[in-house]
Amino acid sequence: MNNLSIKKKLLIYNILIQIIILGVFSFSLYKTLEISSLDKIKSTLKIVLLDVVDDIIDHKDQLTQDIFHEEIEYKFKPLFIRLLQVDEKVTKINGTKFPDIFKYDINKLHSLKKDIIYFERNDTYVLSKMKITLDEKTYVVEVATDYRVLNSTFENLFYILIFIVPIILIFSIIGGYFLIHKSFLPIENILISLKDISAKDLSKRLEINNNKKDEIDLLRQEINNLLSRLDNSFEKISQFSSDASHELKTPLTIIRGEIEIALRKDRDKDDYKKTLSTCLDEILSIQETVNDLLFLAKNEFSTENIDTVIYLDEISIDSKKELENFAKMKDIQLILEINEPLEIKGEAKLLKIALKNIIKNAIIFSHDKSKVLIKNYILNDKIIIEVEDFGIGIDKNNLKMIFEKFYRVDKSRNKHSGGTGLGLSISEKIISLHNGKIEVESTENKGTKFKLLFHR
Repeated sequence: MNNLSIKKKLLIYNILIQIIILGVFSFSLYKTLEISSLDKIKSTLKIVLLDVVDDIIDHKDQLTQDIFHEEIEYKFKPLFIRLLQVDEKVTKINGTKFPDIFKYDINKLHSLKKDIIYFERNDTYVLSKMKITLDEKTYVVEVATDYRVLNSTFENLFYILIFIVPIILIFSIIGGYFLIHKSFLPIENILISLKDISAKDLSKRLEINNNKKDEIDLLRQEINNLLSRLDNSFEKISQFSSDASHELKTPLTIIRGEIEIALRKDRDKDDYKKTLSTCLDEILSIQETVNDLLFLAKNEFSTENIDTVIYLDEISIDSKKELENFAKMKDIQLILEINEPLEIKGEAKLLKIALKNIIKNAIIFSHDKSKVLIKNYILNDKIIIEVEDFGIGIDKNNLKMIFEKFYRVDKSRNKHSGGTGLGLSISEKIISLHNGKIEVESTENKGTKFKLLFHR
C-alpha cells in the first residue's frame, strides 16, 4: 500500500468501504425483514389462538365436534390447530392434522402457566400455545403454521441481493473513480505547472480564480506566496553576490597590489608598517561592507516585528550619546531638541540603526567645528525626526540617487571620507518598513536636512 499513489489508495479504500456498507446494509435488510415477518406471524398466531380459545369456551360442551374454522375465517394457510387435555396423560380432544415434529411432552405441558401464550420455532414451523381451565379440567390449545413460504421469499431476497449488490458496487467504484479523478485533476495541473518553474526562473505563478472557499484555489495562492518568498530570497542572494563582488573587488585588488609591491624586495620597517596599515584599512572597509550587506539580506528584516510601541525621544537620545565620541573627532557639536515625547509602533533597534546612519552621514560631511541639529516634533499630523548639518551639501542632480546602494557622488560621498555607501539605503528600507518616508533638502556648501516622517 505504501508504494501506491494516493489516487489508487483512495480507490481501494472506496471499494473496501462500499463493500462493508453494502454488506452491512444487505445483512441488516435481510435480518430486519426476517424479524419483522416472524413478528407478524406471531401476532397473527396470537390472534388466531385467542379466537380458538373463545370458540372452545363458547362450545365447551361440543369440544369433540368440528368447531375450528379459523383457517377459512382468517384466510391464513397453512394453519394447524389442536386441543389437548392434560392430566396424568396427554389426550388429543380435537383439531386438524398437526405437524409430527411437535410431539407431546407431558412435563413441558404441565410446566406451562395458565392464560399465558408461549411460542416455539424450528426450521419449518412456528407454534403458539396456551394453557386454559374448563370445568376444572386442564387443556392446552396449540396453533401452528408453516413459514416455508417466507423462507422461499427470504431465499429469493438473498439471491436478489447477491445479484444487485455487485452491480451497485461496480457503479459505486466507477463513480468513486470519477470523483477521485476529478478531485485530483487540479492537483495534477498544479504539479504540471510547478515542473515548469525552476530556480533559474521563479517569476512564473499558478493561475488562481480568487475563490476563497475553494481549497485548491487557496492551495494555489499559498504556493504562489511561497514562490514569491523564494523568489525574493533568491533575489536577495543574487543581489548580495552581485553587490559583494562589485564592492569587494577594488579593496581586494588594493590589498593584493600592496602585498606584491612589499614582497618584490626587502624594505625597512616603516614601509612594511605602511603596507600593513593600508591593508588593514581595506580589510576594515571590507568587513563593514559585508556587515551592511548581510544586514540588508537578513530574512527577519520584515514587518512582522513592527508592532511594538516605541518612544522616539529615547531613540534620538540614545543615538546622540552613541555618536558623540565620533562627532568629537571632527569637533562637531550634536544638538538635540525634543518638544514633547512622541511614540509610534515599530522596532526600536532597527529605527535607531536608521537614525544613527543619517546622523553619522551628517557628521562625516559637516565642516569641522560646526554642528548637527536633531529635532523631534509634530507638523500637520506627521511625527518628524529631523537631522540637519551645515556641511558640503549634495548637488541637486545627485539628490535622488543617494539612497541607491554603493552610490557616492564625487564631492560628498567619496570612499575616503568613510562609509560603504549602504547606510542611506539601509535607513530608507527601515523607515519604509515603519510606513514612513525620508525627505531630503540640500544646498551645496550650505548643508543638508533629512526628515524622517511617520504617521501618528
